[in-house]
Amino acid sequence: MINQLGRQFQTVIRKFVYAYSTLVCLLGFLAISLSLWFAWAHRSTLAESVVETVFCLSMAWGFVSMLQLRKVKLSSSERTRVFSGPRPTDPDELYAWKWAWQFMYAVIAGMLSMIAIPVTVWLTGK
Repeated sequence: MINQLGRQFQTVIRKFVYAYSTLVCLLGFLAISLSLWFAWAHRSTLAESVVETVFCLSMAWGFVSMLQLRKVKLSSSERTRVFSGPRPTDPDELYAWKWAWQFMYAVIAGMLSMIAIPVTVWLTGK
């Protein structure tokens, strides 16, 4: 009885997290679109707009990679095994491994563009 309630609870939580993460991704794409519009409509210099565009694109890249990682549905033990070892040979694990690296590249690009935004403002003399 308790085991069945635990499974039902996990199913409800899994559905909630899935719906919540979908909503976050949709709102993220909306925020990215608005940010790109503001960057190009109200731009003061071309360099600032380019850096802000790279930042927005890296966020979109990260959202897409998160959505692709959700498709695999690996358990926590499978996730740690895939990400802690060398390149996997199983096609499903390889798919997850590639998209996890895509997510990491998006995070790195976002961090570099976040560093570049104040540097660009400083170099343009504002």
